[in-house]
Amino acid sequence: MKKKFKVIVIGSGPGGSVTTKVISDKGVDVLLIEMGNSFKINNPLPYSSDEMSNKYKYGGLSLAFGKTNINYAEGKCLGGGSEVNSGLYHRVPDEILENWELKNNLNINRKDLQKSYEENERELSVSYSPDFVSKSSKKMIEGCNSLGWKWVEVPRWFKYSGKTNKGNRQSMTETLIPKIMKNGGKILDNAKVIKITKRGKLNVVHLIHERELKEFECEYLFVCGGSINSPFLLQKSGFKGGIGKGLKLHPSFKITALFKEEVYSEDFDVSVHQVKEFSPKISMGSSISNKHWLGLSLNDSNSLKYLDEWKKMSSFYTMISPEGSGRVWNVPFFTDPLVTYKLTNNDYYYLNKGINLLSKLLFESGAVRLFPSGKETEVISKYEDTFKINIIPKNLLKLMTIHLFSSIQISGNNKLGPLNEDGHLWNDDTIYVNDGSILPDSPSVNPQGIIMALARINANKFLNRIKNEF
Repeated sequence: MKKKFKVIVIGSGPGGSVTTKVISDKGVDVLLIEMGNSFKINNPLPYSSDEMSNKYKYGGLSLAFGKTNINYAEGKCLGGGSEVNSGLYHRVPDEILENWELKNNLNINRKDLQKSYEENERELSVSYSPDFVSKSSKKMIEGCNSLGWKWVEVPRWFKYSGKTNKGNRQSMTETLIPKIMKNGGKILDNAKVIKITKRGKLNVVHLIHERELKEFECEYLFVCGGSINSPFLLQKSGFKGGIGKGLKLHPSFKITALFKEEVYSEDFDVSVHQVKEFSPKISMGSSISNKHWLGLSLNDSNSLKYLDEWKKMSSFYTMISPEGSGRVWNVPFFTDPLVTYKLTNNDYYYLNKGINLLSKLLFESGAVRLFPSGKETEVISKYEDTFKINIIPKNLLKLMTIHLFSSIQISGNNKLGPLNEDGHLWNDDTIYVNDGSILPDSPSVNPQGIIMALARINANKFLNRIKNEF
């Protein structure tokens, strides 16, 4: 493989893949670099322990440290998080977008945003499921209807087979990456980028591939490694200016519910329905509920004796859009980033409120026992006992997230964020960031739809900028 490219993109998740696809569509010389290996979408088996160990960074066991530690998971494979998540797709709510613009002095072109949404949705086959509803979703919907709460079906990037619920998740390796290769774009996987340096006007990417230290040069660089890895790489490379500050995530608390009848179905991997009665602050839904994952949840409350009834169980979550924020740190002599996160008193209030609301919903849906996640938690047999969860010490509360963003924010003022509105560093217009890092704040929903839309907008702006160079 040659050593010099017009453009290099680091990271093949949704942001990086969209960027590379848009650039390669115009015939621009581009190399896409991925730290993880390449896998088929259904191999290893989705939501299995093999998938966790092979497709997730650190097997999905990373921590943001704080008064309450928050477990977060990141994809580490060609295609990034799109290969392991459920593919649920949202456009960012209008009120959230307007708040972003006020907060960071931005002006996001609505026509460009709409066009980007539509192009991404077409390429990813974003659609609603056929007329089938999982048993766990039916339980949740029944509870919502009884309580008079609003619920929605969330579309996902999924291509269904006829009128059944069978089909394939339309991840990056199923959609954009084959098109990148067809366009002549080059892909280098299993390559860990160590640092970025300058050689005159060129950017030099230093990486380890096949146990060898290698270098690649480019005129323009897009860093798309995710909201933890992107700031960490830039920090290691000597870039400053607020990089790594302002990290946001969606803290989530899980409860496993036991019903009288079976709610498991082999035809459904995840639920596509969510409770939106209390959004944007609080959202609720159900999550992966195979035997493996249920066993992990039951272990938290020392309730593995109930595992024989796993087909009568389903896991649910309550998720908040927080006030608090975190930071990604490059600590001397550490090979990995240190991530910290501080929740506010209001965040704890809304977490407790969300836990109470979810418990109320599950009992209304017919649950006979609830198994909260967290150390020293007790089995809940009636709604009145939900208060036991609220008094769990903050250091023992078990929270998790798969949504991370805002650690290298775009802004209309260099005092408000490290990137300008076009997505490149204020102090180096040859280096762009184009992943979840650039979001100004929490989108209150699954962020991938807006990440890909902004990535497409920025990639098109870049092409317009260099149109006389190719």
